[in-house]
Amino acid sequence: MASSSDAHTKVAIIGAGLSGIAMGVQLKRKLGHVNFEIFESTSDVGGTWSQNTYPNLSCDVASQFYSFSFFPSPNWTETYATQPEILSYIHNCVDHFSLRPHIKLQQKCESARWSKEQQLWSVSILDVVTGKRYTVLAKILVTAVGVLNVPQEEPALQGFRGEVFHTSQWRDVDFKDKKVMVLGNGCSANQVIPWILNETGAKSLVHIFRSAQWVAPKGNVKNGEGFKWILRNIPFANTTYRLWTALQLDLGIFAFRTNALGNYLRSSIATAVKSYMESSASPRYHKMLTPHYNFGAKRPVMDHGYLESTKRENITLIKCDGVKGVINDGKTIVDADGGEHNGVDIVILANGFKTQELLTPMEIWGAGEGVELRRLWKEVGGARAYMGVCVSDFPNFFMLAGPNTLPTGNSTLHGIECSVVYILRLLRPLIKKPFGYIMPRREAEDQYNDWIQKHLRNMVYTKEVDTWYIDKQTGRNTLIWPGSQFSFWWSRCVAWVRMRDFVVVGKGKV
Repeated sequence: MASSSDAHTKVAIIGAGLSGIAMGVQLKRKLGHVNFEIFESTSDVGGTWSQNTYPNLSCDVASQFYSFSFFPSPNWTETYATQPEILSYIHNCVDHFSLRPHIKLQQKCESARWSKEQQLWSVSILDVVTGKRYTVLAKILVTAVGVLNVPQEEPALQGFRGEVFHTSQWRDVDFKDKKVMVLGNGCSANQVIPWILNETGAKSLVHIFRSAQWVAPKGNVKNGEGFKWILRNIPFANTTYRLWTALQLDLGIFAFRTNALGNYLRSSIATAVKSYMESSASPRYHKMLTPHYNFGAKRPVMDHGYLESTKRENITLIKCDGVKGVINDGKTIVDADGGEHNGVDIVILANGFKTQELLTPMEIWGAGEGVELRRLWKEVGGARAYMGVCVSDFPNFFMLAGPNTLPTGNSTLHGIECSVVYILRLLRPLIKKPFGYIMPRREAEDQYNDWIQKHLRNMVYTKEVDTWYIDKQTGRNTLIWPGSQFSFWWSRCVAWVRMRDFVVVGKGKV
């Protein structure tokens, strides 16, 4: 499928999750630009909230701030919304802003290549249904594929004869009277284990994990009809509550600093959280469940009933370095300490995602000879970008949820909105008229990333503690923004755009 003659103003957006939707909505709202298409590889919009459907799944950021500022909802049923409610909200947003005509479902971007001659992106798309490939030409390319989209695997389970699946690829299997094993100890394990034990009639559950987590109380409450009426009908009530929620979250940044105040706050929080964990979990697992690293060095986990479930007689916790193989014709799983687990029927992988492989499996080829983005990142020690959204030698290319844009203990969605605003500020004077391209200067990108890494050294994150924020090969934190969410908003949405940091070329010039 060749593009039409409007390719020189077209925006191609890869991904119809929250990032892609935000980009599409704001192109229409802020710039009045409707020449864009959103290509989504799956059969539904929503990204992680349509692909992750495992039971007991809910957001760990208050819904009032885990929602679009341009589409606030007074109707959240509880403080932390569940997956079905969030997905419904996303569909309502898509319909409200008439995005469906722009969205192409089951269309997978395999690669994109910048054409110097045409000064356009040539985007290779696979129709997942028919298997046919075609090319779309676009002036501007925006990737909106997120971070939590490529699940980790477990090669040691090859040959296992039971059911094996990742939480992000949930299957509706019968758990009744089955022996279940869960690998991993993050948010998804904390959510799904109580459901399996309380709701399915499973015979037993073995939970294998490598490291302990700080597990904090979630404090979820139902929103009454009176509260929702106030948000709906009292002027500025919804906005004020959203800002109050944002402020509370942003104050938490002080606890993640390595200065005296941060050390004191972390110590106080760790004491309170440890007390909660010990009062909620089975005493036989207190030592195993207690972390021996600073609070905040890993993303804390909200408790969804997991700690209480450790008191059940049919759960066994094993802390070791995962599993190492399968024996007895696929009927017995051997853990890293040599323990044999006979007759396991179902294994659930709750072991996270390949967060250091941004944009996988796409290939993005820039203006330089043989420059492919992910290969370039490997050469320079990990993913990096100017302001987290653009890269030198990649003209008219922008990322959402890009390197070092994730907040500390705050709403990722707010950060995405800020990045969208920043991209639109760059494009506003260009998109309505013929132009060649815009991209950051190499020296500006280098200086910006040096600043990021310098300020990250003042935070609690460290390569000595295994976390999905840090590239294990280089020890470099490629995901976290080192400041408050207010500072992120200010730098993207308010502060002057440093146009001297960019190369802007007119139409027809190379």
